[in-house]
Amino acid sequence: MAASLATLTTRAECDEALKGLAAELATYQHHDYNTTYADGLAETRATTTAARLAKATDDVAHYTAEAARTGLTPVELRRAQGALITATAQRDRLALATTALTGAPAYLSDVDADQIDSQIAVLTAAQTAVTAHRPTLTA
Repeated sequence: MAASLATLTTRAECDEALKGLAAELATYQHHDYNTTYADGLAETRATTTAARLAKATDDVAHYTAEAARTGLTPVELRRAQGALITATAQRDRLALATTALTGAPAYLSDVDADQIDSQIAVLTAAQTAVTAHRPTLTA
């Protein structure tokens, strides 16, 4: 249900309403920008993390083969085993970081974005209505 313009009886009330609408709209636009910005950062991080995970996985394979190689000195074997432990830990840590938002949290995030978009549309329509109503009133 749209708000009734009948409650605005003077241009000054319209000006006050427009000022309030502008402030509220700015808040929702800021929230929308922050959400979009955060989504972009998350996408960039996911791409970077995926590349780092692929490298760590390759490192695990490399150091596994290196540690299994015959003829290594005790120092070389210890170095390969240490590198394998480090690469495995890095791979496992990155694998945990790649967990995508799913289920209820993903759904609620989408609902939040829809609410912001709807609120921006409502506030913009209200501004348009008040702006059109203002000239019909006396000072």
